[in-house]
Amino acid sequence: MEGKMDEAVREDFEISVEEFDAPDGGAEGIHEFSKEYKQKKERMLKDYRRKVYQPVWGRWARAAAVFLLVVLAPAIVSAASGSAFFGRLWGTSGKDNVKSHEETLYDEEKGTSCTVIYPQREYTDEGIERGEELLGNGVSYQPVVKEIGDTRLTVSGAAYDGNAAVVEFTLEREGGVKGVLYGQLYNESKGAWFTEDAPFRLVFRDCSENIFVDLDKSTEDMLYCYAYLVTDLPEQAAELQVEIYRKQVENDAETKTDSLVIPIQGEAKKEEYVNADGGRVMLSPMSMDVDCNTGLGLGEEQVYDPWYIYYAAINYKDGSVYVVHEHGVEELHSCEVEIDNTAYTCGTQEAHLMFVFNRLVDVGDVKSVVVNETVYTLK
Repeated sequence: MEGKMDEAVREDFEISVEEFDAPDGGAEGIHEFSKEYKQKKERMLKDYRRKVYQPVWGRWARAAAVFLLVVLAPAIVSAASGSAFFGRLWGTSGKDNVKSHEETLYDEEKGTSCTVIYPQREYTDEGIERGEELLGNGVSYQPVVKEIGDTRLTVSGAAYDGNAAVVEFTLEREGGVKGVLYGQLYNESKGAWFTEDAPFRLVFRDCSENIFVDLDKSTEDMLYCYAYLVTDLPEQAAELQVEIYRKQVENDAETKTDSLVIPIQGEAKKEEYVNADGGRVMLSPMSMDVDCNTGLGLGEEQVYDPWYIYYAAINYKDGSVYVVHEHGVEELHSCEVEIDNTAYTCGTQEAHLMFVFNRLVDVGDVKSVVVNETVYTLK
């Protein structure tokens, strides 16, 4: 199965010699890549960013699909704005604390299995009532709706800080939403995703994402979803875009057929923290951007490998600590239990590591940030 998946990926990113160079060339003395080459390169880089910090179990997801799917009970729709909105995206609504646990995932095609350790996750409602104050103009409540065949996509709200975004949306279809794999273990790892035979696929443009499905609120006909995004939007962007891809009946090829604009009101405020060597961390109430290039003692290749960021925490002025992430690394760091208190973690091409929080952080109450053994203080 793994070989078939790898082959499909290679074919998706293959490009002919004719496609490599732009038809008319670039300016004199300057090589110009073709549009097709640039598009496939960007898709390949996005695919890499999505995979760079996902658990080992991802390759087993298809084989374990039946094991992971859950039966959901009906739920009542809540309002998009106010503390309920923040509670769903950053609080305990629809989320239970998870102890570290092992699961055995099976590959029925190969007749093999693997054991995966899922980290401990904790959720809290701290800061939820002050969500509007903490995020300020970074929150937008401008519902938008798009019909995709017989499925309705509704975006009810979003938040943005310039580096990360969170979007609340639903997918609704009478008789059940087709082609989406989701469940508790998906929520604890790589998030929900669209299958190869899905009638459509959603892509957040210039973003990498992890989609959490609220299993408490979702029904057979409606999925309540929260997308946690690492963004790479143009400066002063005033919108997020969701691109819609659908398979063509005549040749089964996937084509972009439409898009949905999610308005952005502004950006949540970020503060800069620095270490003794000038390395930076940009901290907002919803995310943390760690520049791995300076002050962490990492080699040229290690700065691109999230495995070497084994500990990240926020120290508050009252002495409490928010452990964002922790895992053991042989001969470098040991811990009693692995912890992942993020909604999404993703590396970038610039050797930064982005943590999208699973709770709201009052930046004004932060004393310092610690990454591995390095301390960062407010600049």
